Amino acid sequence: MIRLVSKTRSKAGRIRNRLGSVLPILLTGLLVSFLAWGASYLFGLFRYVPAVRIRGVFSGDLFWKIAPQYVLIITTFVLGVLVGTWYFVYRPNRETVQGYWQQVPTWLQATTIGFVGASLLTLTLVVIQTYWLVSDLSVLFTLLISWPVITGIFVLRSRCIVDDDCDRSTSIRIGYLHARGLESRTMSVIVGSLFAVLGGFVTWLTSIRVADWDSVLLATSVALLLWILVTVLVYNRYDAQTSELTDLTISDINQPDNRKTWEMAIKNESNETIDLSLAKIRDTKFDLYQFGVDTDLGPGAVCTFNAPEEFRLAPTDDSWELPLGYTLKQGSDTPVILTQTGKMYALQRDGVEAVGGDIPGSTGANHSDMTDSSESNSHTGQDSGTDPSPQD
Repeated sequence: MIRLVSKTRSKAGRIRNRLGSVLPILLTGLLVSFLAWGASYLFGLFRYVPAVRIRGVFSGDLFWKIAPQYVLIITTFVLGVLVGTWYFVYRPNRETVQGYWQQVPTWLQATTIGFVGASLLTLTLVVIQTYWLVSDLSVLFTLLISWPVITGIFVLRSRCIVDDDCDRSTSIRIGYLHARGLESRTMSVIVGSLFAVLGGFVTWLTSIRVADWDSVLLATSVALLLWILVTVLVYNRYDAQTSELTDLTISDINQPDNRKTWEMAIKNESNETIDLSLAKIRDTKFDLYQFGVDTDLGPGAVCTFNAPEEFRLAPTDDSWELPLGYTLKQGSDTPVILTQTGKMYALQRDGVEAVGGDIPGSTGANHSDMTDSSESNSHTGQDSGTDPSPQD
């Protein structure tokens, strides 16, 4: 008996070590589902739980029927796992999780939010379907169309201008222009997905009325071809419209005493006036900040941007390795200014180094004073005052 107890404890210890932090979450899910099942059994609550019937979307044939007691167990187990995840993982590590989430690129944030939102909407319709008449085709359409819509809204919202002097329509327009330049891949996939879903459903609805063939295969083929074609065309169009200009350069970098912000003097080297109102600036690790210089910068004029301490100016060659030998860049050689018209200016810094400190994001920079007191038409920018927003 003693040997049996020791073996049981040993096996339980090995299981606990392997599962680690997942074990409390699973136990929470099991406990919640067991309590819910027991309460429903004692008080006869199973009659209020619907049976789930899974049918073919287009054929209507019954594939699987889930009894009410199993529906209750699965649902309460999932809810218990979510509660356990919040209590044992998120709550004690809230700052770490939020910090990690802020470092995730915007395209990945948007994709994740889109999938979660689409899943919740579809699950809501499935629950409603058990009590009211909702067609399976409507559920499928909601699942397919909600992802690109929610993802697109998240991307546009993250790129909109937050300014009391900027009306909503202007903010959305500028957000779209900035998203088009910063998240061209994500935006092209979103537009391609919308065309694919709408084109596939229109093809299916048309084919079942005019011909007797496999409308599902035809609709799927049309949707796939539309997605590839529209995504490539939109991406090429966005890429052609977002070339980086070199008319703005960094003429001086300075860090005043007892201040954590950096002062970057930006000069207009072109022969035309550049509108910098409502502009944003992206550092070399792809974090986005409000530029804060609401002015028209004339030819040869200089304005000053107060960069926060975390602003990175040194070249960054970080990248993500993708399948088939592709890479996704997560950094650039120079900062970039995005105007409200969607133009992108790559800030070159020919021979300019920090004054009073190292270049942000670099080490061992030589200190040299390159301030030109004769520069005319100089403007001082406001403090960025905006948390960085990583993107594609």
